Amino acid sequence: MQFIRDSLRSSAAILLVIASAAFGVDIHVAPNGNDANPGTADKPYATIQHAVEATRKIERGGEPIVVLVHGGVYRVDKPITLGPADSGTEKAPLIVRGAGDTRPVVSGGRVITGWTVGGDGVWSTTIDAAKDGKWPFRELFVNGERRQRARHPNAGWVRVNQTGADRRTNFTFNDGEVTVSDNAGGALELVFLHDWSMSRVKVASVDPASHTLTTAQPIGPHAPHYAIDNYEPHPRYALENHPALLDAPGEWYLDTTTGVLRYVPMPGESPDKTEIVAPLATSLLEVRGADGKPVRFVRFEGIAFEHCAWALPAGGYAAGQACYHEHRYTAEVKGDEIRTYVPTAVTFEIAEDCAFVNGRVAHTGGSGILFGTRCHRCAIERSVITDTSGNGVMIGEDTGRRVEGGQSWWRAKTADAEAASDNRVTNCVIEHVGAQFVGAVGVWVGLARDTKVEHNEVRYTPYTGISIGWMWNPTPTPAKNNSTSFNHIHHVMQLLSDGGGIYTLGLQPGSTLSGNHIHDVPLNAGRAESNGMFLDEGTTDVVIEGNVIHGVDRSPLRFHQATTNLVKGNVFVVRPGVPHIRYNSTKEENIHQVDNTVVPQAEFDATKYKSLTDKAGVQTK
Repeated sequence: MQFIRDSLRSSAAILLVIASAAFGVDIHVAPNGNDANPGTADKPYATIQHAVEATRKIERGGEPIVVLVHGGVYRVDKPITLGPADSGTEKAPLIVRGAGDTRPVVSGGRVITGWTVGGDGVWSTTIDAAKDGKWPFRELFVNGERRQRARHPNAGWVRVNQTGADRRTNFTFNDGEVTVSDNAGGALELVFLHDWSMSRVKVASVDPASHTLTTAQPIGPHAPHYAIDNYEPHPRYALENHPALLDAPGEWYLDTTTGVLRYVPMPGESPDKTEIVAPLATSLLEVRGADGKPVRFVRFEGIAFEHCAWALPAGGYAAGQACYHEHRYTAEVKGDEIRTYVPTAVTFEIAEDCAFVNGRVAHTGGSGILFGTRCHRCAIERSVITDTSGNGVMIGEDTGRRVEGGQSWWRAKTADAEAASDNRVTNCVIEHVGAQFVGAVGVWVGLARDTKVEHNEVRYTPYTGISIGWMWNPTPTPAKNNSTSFNHIHHVMQLLSDGGGIYTLGLQPGSTLSGNHIHDVPLNAGRAESNGMFLDEGTTDVVIEGNVIHGVDRSPLRFHQATTNLVKGNVFVVRPGVPHIRYNSTKEENIHQVDNTVVPQAEFDATKYKSLTDKAGVQTK
């Protein structure tokens, strides 16, 4: 009888949901709900996943099906997943929307409690779930702000003294620049900067007598130009994750054997008024179709996705560019050229006519949001992507070898039919990317066509602001007709070199870089220039028009191994002795210049160009 009563109750709930949709009543989710409820306003579901699955029982009519997510925090340990069965139609899309004025938060993190304060002021707690390496989290967020793992130096970088003979696994350090004498049982991590990328590898040993640091894994991908001293004789590095380095406010250290977490509080912080969160889930939202069956007409509106973990590969992290790193997912590093990207917290693949609107992606251990392979007519609009460890936004895919499900396979080039197309990123703020993996970019567009990256503000990046194209020569790829226009890009290239506010690669017929306002690009710290725009290897058939570039220490525009392009109607502000265009292995006669204005820095008056710069960036109307 109990079984019959439960079945009747379940049937009644389904019928109520169906009836509600037929009469235009929404499905409700709330933190105090219950998935055994019928999903009504007074008896909401508890989880977004259950609400989405409930919509599968609803016959698609002519009205949208709306899952209203009420304010609060929804903690997940695995991603919310949608597949082809969750598709809507053009007239009746599936909309998962934040309800009211409070943006709900999907969090992959767990609140850390049980703190005690030691005599030295350091807080500590024991996390049973983190003992014996079961939860080796790499990020900690205190009252909504990322905190730094124990590090030396506390600010800035130290420099290699002399590179070892193999140029990959050891170097000597200067007096006082390495303050530990052991590798903390294998926990100590070297953070090493290449010109435009970085490596994170474990330290095998530190020898104070010979001033030698030896790594457990090779520094840099195996290509020769990533050797320790290839670009600079004394490159920058830092050390992280050793208990002896826990010496500054805001730093923390997790002993992954005992589960003891220690934190040095910032001034004014107290345990009873502080929320400390560590990420657990490795993905927060996955909207993924299957071959021949895309997910269609699904929208997420007004929802934040926060706190997402990503573990370093077993063989360490050695990045080539834009968070594409050597495939080191076994302890043995074989030195092949398989590359894969730092994964995203929010992922759309094989999706059509889907959107992420008025949302937020923040506090991630990997990258932010991806519209990947076979995504067509999808949009990221009026959203904020901030505080990511990797890239902010990713559109399209790479070429060559890729890794899926732990298995490698070869794709000589992405076919036009499969390439991401007609996607757009508009009126978004993308900022503070690359918190861990500093070779990150704000917006990355790889092999994709008819993409619009327009009216965004991209700021505070360690490397490039917006990167378009992913082929290092003029070989045809699906990259074409991409528009990067009216973006406000500033305070980029804050740490690395050899990039710019906008960076391009490859043949891109019909593509434009127009109306962008780019400024505050500092002098390169490494060997290669940083520029307002850097049009790199193979860049061909691109129109650069109507941009205003100022506050750049080197040339506003640089070409390297580029071919034919048009530069028209731009405003280039230059410092004394700096050319407005730099040509590296590029024939100057192939760069056609028409009606450009070159202004000396001392004569630049920003108000004269306000009619141009006001058109760039986020538009509120």
